[in-house]
Parts: sequence; C-alpha cells; structure tokens
Amino acid sequence: MILLIIAVTFQTPVSAQFIHERKVVIQAVAVKTGTKPEGAVINITVVVTPGNGEVFVSTSPYTEIDMQGSAQLAALTACDLLGIDYMKYDFFYTIHANAPIVGGPSAGGVMCVATIAALKNLSIKRDVFMTGMIYPDGFIGPVGGIPYKLEAAASHGAKYFLIPAGQRIVYVRETKIVKNGPFIFESTVTKPVDVVKLGEKLGVKVVEVETVNQALEYYTGYKLEQKNATVNLTRYSNILKKLADKMKKEAENLYDIISQITTKDELSNIKKIMEEAQTEYNQGRYYTATSEWFTAMIKMRYIQYERTIKTEQALENEFKRVQKDINNMLGYLNSTSNSVGLESFQLYGAAEERITIAQNYLNKAESSSDVNTALYYLAYARERVESARLWLSLLPGIKEDVPLGKQEIKRRAQLYLSQAESMIVYASSIYGQKDLLELAQQDVDAGRTQLDEGLYCGAALSAINAITKASLSIELIGFPSSQIQELLQEKINASKKDAQIAIAQLEKHVTPILPVAYYEFAETSKDPITKLAYFKLSERIAKLIGVLAKIHQHSKLVKVNHPSAPTFEESYTNTINTRVPGFEVVVSIVAVFIALWKRRM
Repeated sequence: MILLIIAVTFQTPVSAQFIHERKVVIQAVAVKTGTKPEGAVINITVVVTPGNGEVFVSTSPYTEIDMQGSAQLAALTACDLLGIDYMKYDFFYTIHANAPIVGGPSAGGVMCVATIAALKNLSIKRDVFMTGMIYPDGFIGPVGGIPYKLEAAASHGAKYFLIPAGQRIVYVRETKIVKNGPFIFESTVTKPVDVVKLGEKLGVKVVEVETVNQALEYYTGYKLEQKNATVNLTRYSNILKKLADKMKKEAENLYDIISQITTKDELSNIKKIMEEAQTEYNQGRYYTATSEWFTAMIKMRYIQYERTIKTEQALENEFKRVQKDINNMLGYLNSTSNSVGLESFQLYGAAEERITIAQNYLNKAESSSDVNTALYYLAYARERVESARLWLSLLPGIKEDVPLGKQEIKRRAQLYLSQAESMIVYASSIYGQKDLLELAQQDVDAGRTQLDEGLYCGAALSAINAITKASLSIELIGFPSSQIQELLQEKINASKKDAQIAIAQLEKHVTPILPVAYYEFAETSKDPITKLAYFKLSERIAKLIGVLAKIHQHSKLVKVNHPSAPTFEESYTNTINTRVPGFEVVVSIVAVFIALWKRRM
C-alpha cells in the first residue's frame, strides 16, 4: 500500500540513517503563500532504500496534498523510465522551506530527477534549477509563477533554469496604485514576461525542456539511452485471428436471426459495421475486426430483446439467464485460478475484467426504470459474458506456461490499485480531465470488487486501466487549443515507441497477446486520445507481465557533455503564449475516446 504521510505523522530528520540508503539533495523553487507573489527556494532530500514500494513524504512547513502526489508520481515515473521494479524500493522525500509555500505540482520534475539520481548514484549539479510538473510518461508539464521562481533561483546561484517547453512567454498580474488628490485608485493589469530575457538580466540561462531525460542531462551530465524496437504484428496473427473468426461466426449467426424480425433500414447501420469489420479482417487487423463485430453484436442483441421481450416475466427470465451465465463463468475462473501462468495471466485477466463489467451492466439493467435502457444494458452485459468466454477459448493454444503464485498476483494487484487511487486523488487536486477521472474511478471500483472475489488477474488489469486513464487526465492539463493536435501527435509517437520497446522486450520470454491486441487497436484508431491511451495501455500491460515474469530491462545511462542552452531562435520555437487549456477541444476529443473505449472486445 502506498502511504502518503505528512509532517505531522512522519518526522524523520534529514540526517537519519537508513539501511543501504541512497541519498540525494536537490534544490527546487516554489511560490510563497501571501498576497504578493514571491519566489522561494526549497530543499528536497530523497532517500531510496530496499523496500516494498512505499512512498513517505515529510513537509515542513505543511504543504497541500498535491506535493504528496507529486512525490509518489515522481517515484513511479523514475522507476518506469529506468526499467526498475518499483516494489523493490521504499522512497523517502523530505521537503524543507523557510516559509510556507503554495502547494502545487511544480516540484514533480525536480523530484523525479532526484529519484533517478538516487537510484543510480548520480551527483546533482548545484547551479541547475527547474520548475515543471511531472507527467507519468516522463514529459514535463506547465506550471505557474515562473518569473518569481526564476528570481529566487538567481539569488541562490543558478546558472541554468529549466522550464517546461512552450512557457518562455508567461503572463503575470500586477497591481497598480494611483493617487489622485485624496483618492487612491487600485487596478490590476496582466502583462507578458519573456523569461529567457528576464534570465539574461539576472545572469541565468533559461532553457525549455520537454522531458525528464533532457533535464537529467543538465543536472547530472547523464541521459537515459534511447532504445529502438519494432513490433511485427503478423507474428501474432494466428492467435488474434482465432478471436476474430469466432466473433465473426457469432455475429453472422445473430444477424441471420434478427434479419427475420426487423427491417432493412434498421439493419443498414449494423451491416455497415460488419462490413468495416470484414475490411479490417481482410487487412490482417484481427483484434480491431473483432471489436467491430463485438459492437455489432451489442446492437443486434438489443434489437432482438426489443422485438422478443414483451412482458416483465420475460425480462426477468433474461435477467436470470445472464446472471446464471455470469455465475458459471465466475465459478470456472475461481476453480482454475491456481493454474494461472505467465501466458494464461493475460487471458484470465481479460476474461475476469470483462465478466466484472458484465455484472455491473446487469446490475444497471435491473435497476433501470426505463425499459429501453434496461434492454441496452442487458444486451451489453450478455455480450460481455461472451467476450470473456472468447478470451478463455484461447487457453488450449498455450503449450507451455510458467506457473505464477496466486499471492504474488494478488500483491501486485493491491499495489497497482493503491497507486491508481492515489493518482486519481492527485489528478483531481490539480484539475485533471474530469470524465477520464470518473472512468478511472470506475476501474478502481471494479478492481476492488475483483480483489474481493479472488479475481486477481482482472484486478491487476483494472488497476492498469485506471492508472492509464488517470495519467491521461493529467497529461491533458494545460493543452492550448491552438496546438493540441500537434502536442497529441508528439505524445502518440513517443507512446508508440515505448509500447514497441516494451513488447519487444517481453516477447523474448512471453507471448504478448493482450499488449499486441491493444497495440493494434491503437494503430487502427482514428481518434488521437484513443491512440494515445491504447499505446500506453499496451506498454503498461507488457511491463506488468514482464514484472511478473521477473524480466527487468534496465535502461542504460550514457555520459554526455553538459548541454549548452538553445539559441534564441530555437528557444522561441513552439512558444505557447498562454497556458489556458483548449477546454472545449479536449472535452470533445475525450468524449469520442469514452465511446471508443467501450467498443474494444
């Protein structure tokens, strides 16, 4: 369990000795509380010890919850970037300031750099300062109060001041007081500040950075080696084709049935979906084709129910039938869970996750006061049961499977669910995208249910789903509407590369069925948020399986010359003149993503 403990309950002094500790001290910048904005330098001590994946935070004076969240996210991201098993360490963060500071995520990037340095025994340069929140994918996000933080850093000997990319021009508010006779007039004006030019006046080189890796170069003279890999989806075609063939057959059979009880006009949309599925199938994109047929199945099942269920008793009988199917599936999963291995973990996880969704939708159907809504939820529940059964149908194809301990899977699931819950709290405190956070909470609730029912594989996957969505809600903060497509594409490219590397590392030891399926779904999606989400999901699941398989591909550190700051022209490229999010654009894109997320088989 992740523990976020404030100074009142955790008062370990900086000088305390830990067993086999690795300690790094780094300076960060913040804004003091009060009516007049003023920068402050704070000292952060990071201690890493062998442990069980716990994060302890002490702040003096007390700061808000998002500092706690920043520390946890910094630890998780550092381990992820290094390819290190997070559960083998405990992390202690001690934050000291000379005055109360505004709680905020702006120290997240600094804490992540310090955590990497502690894990790898790197020295931190004292003349480098940075401000920037940390995204779970290692990117640095926008923050406020940069001019005041720059002034504080300059007064403490800074030679380099790293800021999030795109925040060279920021806006500050100034209060002007004008006296006219006995009257005093006070007004507030907003003006732009070029922090690069402000840095020149203060004798500090201001540099825009996009990632933790770039910041690491300035702080330590090292960077993480960039890996390259490609994924050959055709290697797994035979496996995913089995899913598609079974789903296609079921869809065609149901189509024949409902074509007898409805009109051609009502079938036109379904026919179009099935034709799109066939196109994907013909092009070898089998998981995407399966998902399209799954979507058609829900629509057809709903039509069948609407035409055939005419009485309350008939509806009640169908409720009982679907509940019986769910209970039978749960009984099978529980009775065979002791035989789960590295290969079958993915299939059990996919089935357990879907059977929980089926139960949730059945509950919604039973409690719905609207008949049409109840029939739709019932149709979705029934097809989710079938999709769970479909994933389990691949079990006979596994020839060799290394057994996994049930308690090990349970322990991992508990940890990831705790991480997901903490990330949701953190994301909410910094105004992460609300719809995504609601979806993430639903996944956490499902994961907790699965834990209670002994469905540990599903609980782990539900937690990974929640972490992915909560992460996305953070990453969409501060996206300007003028550049949202460009910035999304940059993140998509990076996430695709990371997924390729994770799958390539895993496939040397385990057949990555689920990661490859989600990778394909990302590639074929036209919606940018869906692409980003599924590339990230593919990577995270591949890494989860790798952790269970005790495969840890540690990232290598490469020594570099201390980088020089970019020229004026380079620094000015892609300048973002305001950090006001393109809210309407983000909301509309997320709405499309939510609809597509439910379509995956």
